[in-house]
Parts: sequence; C-alpha cells; structure tokens
Amino acid sequence: MMGKMTFSLLVATMTIAFAVSSPTLAQDAQSGKGRNMPAFADCDLNGDGAITAEEFNKARAERIAKRAQEGRRMKNLANAPSFDEIDTNDDGTISPAEFSAHQAAQRAKMQRG
Repeated sequence: MMGKMTFSLLVATMTIAFAVSSPTLAQDAQSGKGRNMPAFADCDLNGDGAITAEEFNKARAERIAKRAQEGRRMKNLANAPSFDEIDTNDDGTISPAEFSAHQAAQRAKMQRG
C-alpha cells in the first residue's frame, strides 16, 4: 500500500513541476483558460511559416473531429474565429505574428470573463 501512495505522490509532484516550469503553462493551469488553443505549427500543415485558408480549415476540421472522437464537449464552436479574423493584413495567409496576436487577444478576453 505504501508503494502505491509513494507512486501517486511522485506523479502528482511531477505534474505540478511540469505545470510551473513554464510561466504560460502555470498561468493557464491556474486559470483554466487558453489550454485548448492550438499552436501555430498545428495549423501550418506544410511547415512553410504561413497558414493558408485551406490549411486553417483542414487543421480546424481535424481538431474538431479528434475532440469529438474523444467525447469532448464542443463548447463555443459557433464562436470560433474565422480565417479572415486572424489574417488581419488581408494577405491571404496567417503569419506567426498574426496568430500569436490573435491568441493573446483571445486569452485576454477569457481573462476578463
């Protein structure tokens, strides 16, 4: 019995250490906000440093399908941003800067409640 308790304590300690090892992860873990946002690389399917509308829509569809398969709730799906909302300079691609700015704005919005 002591072995199981020690193992559980070790797992809990490692989980906490991982969460606080990054200020962003620690903040998100504490607030519960922003933890479901994809990374830029998740949407830049060909790895060229820019996200096209086709890549964006394909990545979003794959993410939704995966979450549905996992039985996760599709909360706020209707409020998901469009490609055009993130492509603020209207050049037909989303740059890493545009992507980061959008996610920062979304996190701030979630913080406000």
